[in-house]
Amino acid sequence: MMRNNGILNFLSMILKQRYIMYTMVIRDFKSRYFSSIIGLPWAFIQPATYIFVIWFAFTFGLRAGQDETGVPFAPWLIVAIVPWMYISQTMIVTCVALNEYAFLIKKTNFTVGMIPIIKILSGMIVHVILIGCVILLLLFFYGIYPSVYWFQIFYYLFALTVLLSGIAWFVASVNVFISDMAHFVNIIATMLFWATPIVWPFTMLQGNFRYIALFNPFFYITEGYRYTFLEHHWFFEFVEMNVYFWTVTIAIFVIGALTFKKLKPDFGDVL
Repeated sequence: MMRNNGILNFLSMILKQRYIMYTMVIRDFKSRYFSSIIGLPWAFIQPATYIFVIWFAFTFGLRAGQDETGVPFAPWLIVAIVPWMYISQTMIVTCVALNEYAFLIKKTNFTVGMIPIIKILSGMIVHVILIGCVILLLLFFYGIYPSVYWFQIFYYLFALTVLLSGIAWFVASVNVFISDMAHFVNIIATMLFWATPIVWPFTMLQGNFRYIALFNPFFYITEGYRYTFLEHHWFFEFVEMNVYFWTVTIAIFVIGALTFKKLKPDFGDVL
């Protein structure tokens, strides 16, 4: 439970209940897709189709050329779209996570704070498989071969998990009392998609406007995927980006955890 011992105690509880966490992540993943006729393939059909359409459009249709580093526009866009799809979907599904698992809220031996994390890790299964699809695309269509830089994807997955955890705790706990939270998150996700340098390059921002991107933690992730798979830069090469990202992310993590802790005693009564 998230008691007076704070966040460290909560993380310790997750370690102790890691087998329960693993079991529930797999169960959540299966429940999303196995209840339909087609089943598990739905987990990949929609995002894979979306990626294929982008690749086809910018390779054979729009022919957008290359970015300033010489990377073709299609893979440059796809590599950033993949983490954004995971981010936006996770923010939306975690809104209703507590409502979905309301039957567990009153179980005193269950760490309720794990529920939003379950949604994050369940979505990561699909995300990792899509990363594999992107790697195949880079290999067979663009001749971009693996390098040592690709190992830092594990760092960005960790950073993304920390960021999404804070967001998930906040939106999930607030949604218990304000059922419109999912609609707000959907609107915010749409706005952030265009505010984040995903379909447009960061270099378009000049002067103080560049801090608009730096204060956006999602930019750190999407650009980090490009550094990893396409541009071959280490994350620690950009000190300023790291400082801004981790300052904002830790703040979001703490705010989310404290909000969840504050509202948790009333979950059982409302749900």
